[in-house]
Amino acid sequence: MLAMERARRQASLKECIYELSSALLGKDEVRKSALVLLEIYKGDFRHSYSDFFPLIVDISKGEGYVLDYLSTNLESIRAYVEADFEKGENEFKDMHDQLYKLCDHLNLEIGRWSYYAQNEQKIEDIESKSRSLTKSIEMAENNLKEASAQVSSVQTDLIAVLSIFAAIVITFSGGLTFLGSVMSSIGDAECYEMVILTAIICGLIMFDTIFLMMYFVSKITRKDIYAACSTENCSCDGKKCKCRGITRIRKRLPYVFYFNIAGVIGILIDCSVWLLDIKGFL
Repeated sequence: MLAMERARRQASLKECIYELSSALLGKDEVRKSALVLLEIYKGDFRHSYSDFFPLIVDISKGEGYVLDYLSTNLESIRAYVEADFEKGENEFKDMHDQLYKLCDHLNLEIGRWSYYAQNEQKIEDIESKSRSLTKSIEMAENNLKEASAQVSSVQTDLIAVLSIFAAIVITFSGGLTFLGSVMSSIGDAECYEMVILTAIICGLIMFDTIFLMMYFVSKITRKDIYAACSTENCSCDGKKCKCRGITRIRKRLPYVFYFNIAGVIGILIDCSVWLLDIKGFL
């Protein structure tokens, strides 16, 4: 047989195999397929076994094709041909051997592909588990790093907080000592207004210094010392927002605001009395 004719019949055989993989055959379709194969194998045509594995791989990955259909249809065609032989009709006697070889070769390649596909699936499962395990390890390492950083930060914050509290105690005790000295000197002072002014200023400085240190502590510990705000995140919507500057301090830190206002008022009153005393009105 010429090479061109052999190539043509091999292409026809491939097309027939694709059709046998597309759907299960009925009784009439089994005979038609057997006649197609008889036409291909008449004469001395022999199929190329090396072309079957790529063909099986293509069928397994193609849409609309099923390898189980191919195996079942080949078995149906072989059973039909054997029944024809048993009846003595011998319509397909010219392709008995070729059909058996075709069925064996295709089933062998299907089995090889199934084994290959199973191993490939196992490899993919192992790779997937390996990737998942790698991600879990990376997450654990990141969590460990974050925990280590937090522990280190907690240690630093704890030292800072203790230092600030020590400073608060020293400031408070020093301020009380100074105020005690001021109050004890009232009896010997010639100008009571100056003593009161000194006491008020000392009280303001001590209060604001202690509050400033408490503010540092709140920032380190990430705790809020502000008064509750009526808007979310203490942000005003729109252009008519009036909660700015002094107003914001009055709303968020009322104890600081009113204490300092009281201190300033006390200083003004004391200075006024002192001035009146100097002018001789008192």
